[in-house]
Amino acid sequence: MDKYIFDLTTSLSLLCKYNYTTNVKKRLTKVERLKININSPLNEILIGLLLGDGHLQCRNGNSRFIYGQSSLREHHLNYFYHIFDLFKPFVSEEFKIKSRSFVDKKTKNVYSSIYFATLTLPCFTYYRNLFYNIENRKIVPLNINQLLTPRGLAYWIMDDGSLQNKGLHLSTYNFSYDEVKLLKNALENLFAPDFLIKCSIHNHKKGYRIYVWEESMIIVKTHISQFMHKDMLYKITPK
Repeated sequence: MDKYIFDLTTSLSLLCKYNYTTNVKKRLTKVERLKININSPLNEILIGLLLGDGHLQCRNGNSRFIYGQSSLREHHLNYFYHIFDLFKPFVSEEFKIKSRSFVDKKTKNVYSSIYFATLTLPCFTYYRNLFYNIENRKIVPLNINQLLTPRGLAYWIMDDGSLQNKGLHLSTYNFSYDEVKLLKNALENLFAPDFLIKCSIHNHKKGYRIYVWEESMIIVKTHISQFMHKDMLYKITPK
């Protein structure tokens, strides 16, 4: 498995070679904001994160990317800071990772979470127009089969995947049945024509979710392990 582990140091240096952070004493002009782009492979990663826990918030005509983590276990925190490092070029210099607490109304337990938000930029607005409808609900783009890549799948799984009976569940609870069918089709044909992924849709009490069959897991692992953060490999590999 070691040969598949993503070389994060090399990757981050490539992704962050362009410094688009905002100086505390200076605001970006409209022209400067328009020049900022989300290049490969970060665009593929963003697709996977938007299928998972990532969100895009509209502000003043443009959008910003928001990402949070509610589990504060070490391996989850390591993954969160990995995502933060990927998007550092789009975060203001003075921005500090934020934390918040909330009380579960049923159990009365107090939970904490951390999150970050990028600058509000036109490059994020493009993706918001893909992933959100006029009612401000996150949706699955009709062309998701053209947007999802093996790298994107890796980040989607790291967000919303969980092993189940040697197969894999993808929690797609917030999407409609038709949207989940779009995702299932995109996943089934992601490695076509060489390989076809076998999966099905399960109706869970929380909503619909996708189940990748055990016989297809070797195909998935072979093609995405190289993009997985080392602390999240447990999502596709039994202990």
